[in-house]
Amino acid sequence: MPGTLKDRIAIVTGASRGIGAAIATRFAAEGARVAITARTMEEDGKLAGSLRTTQERIEAAGGECLAIVADLSQPDQRRAIVEQTLARFGRVDILVNNAAWARFGPTHKHAERHLRLAFEVNVMAPLDLASAVVPGMIEQGGGWILDISSGTSAHPGPAPFDPTDRYVQFHQHGGPTLYGATKAATERMATGMAAELAPYAIAVNTLAPVEAVASEGAVKVADLGGGTHLEPVEAMAEAALALCSRPANELSGRRAVSLPLLAELGIAVRTLDGQRELAGEQG
Repeated sequence: MPGTLKDRIAIVTGASRGIGAAIATRFAAEGARVAITARTMEEDGKLAGSLRTTQERIEAAGGECLAIVADLSQPDQRRAIVEQTLARFGRVDILVNNAAWARFGPTHKHAERHLRLAFEVNVMAPLDLASAVVPGMIEQGGGWILDISSGTSAHPGPAPFDPTDRYVQFHQHGGPTLYGATKAATERMATGMAAELAPYAIAVNTLAPVEAVASEGAVKVADLGGGTHLEPVEAMAEAALALCSRPANELSGRRAVSLPLLAELGIAVRTLDGQRELAGEQG
C-alpha cells in the first residue's frame, strides 16, 4: 500500500477502540503494517470495539495487522509484544503508547493496589516498550515514539482556590490527580528521551487532546446535552500521523496538543462521517 508510512512497522497499544484504534487504522491507511494490542481479542459486551474489530477494519481496507493480546501491567507480557512484532515483521519503526489505566477520586482515598497499577500501566509500560524498541531504531537509523497524554497533567494552580473555576471543580469532584500525575511523569520522560535520542534521529513526543475524545467510553458517559466538548478521534489520529512520520529534527520533544498542532501544520481533518472538517479549531 502506498502512503506516508509505506514499509514502516508500527506498534499501537490500547487499540481495541477509541484513540488507539483510530491511530492504528490511520497508520495502516498510510501503508504501515501494524501490531495492535489490548487485553481481550473479542467484544466484551460492555463497550463497542475489540482487537478483532480493529484488525478486520484494517485488513478489509487492504492493510496488514497483527493482533496481540497483552496485559500491560505484566512486564513479561510487555516484552512479548515487541518479541511477537519482531517475529512477524522483523523490525519496529514506530511505537505509540496509547493504553492507559485510570481511577478517579480523591488521592488520599486510593487503594495502594490502584496507585501501583496506575504507574505500572501508564509509566512503566511505556518506558519498558520504548527501552525494548530503541536499540533496533538506533541500528535502523531512526524511529518514532509517541506517548498519548492528557490535559489532566496540567496543574490546577495554587491557593486561593476559586470554587467556580472549572479546573478546580474538576479536581475536587472528578479527582483526576492520580491519572494526571502518571501522565505528567510520562511527559517528562518523553521530553528527556527526545533530547537523549536526538543523535539517533529518533523522535519522541507526547500528544494530548484538547478535551475529551469521542471514544466509545466517553460517548457512553458524557452528558452530551450539557455542552460537553468531545473531540473526534480523527483529530488525534491525524496529529499522531504527523508526529510519527516527520523527521526527528523537525518534530521531537513536544508535549503536543492535537488541534493546535494541526493548526500549526496546516492540516485539515475530515471526520469519518463527513459531517465536520477540522482545521485546528480549539473548542
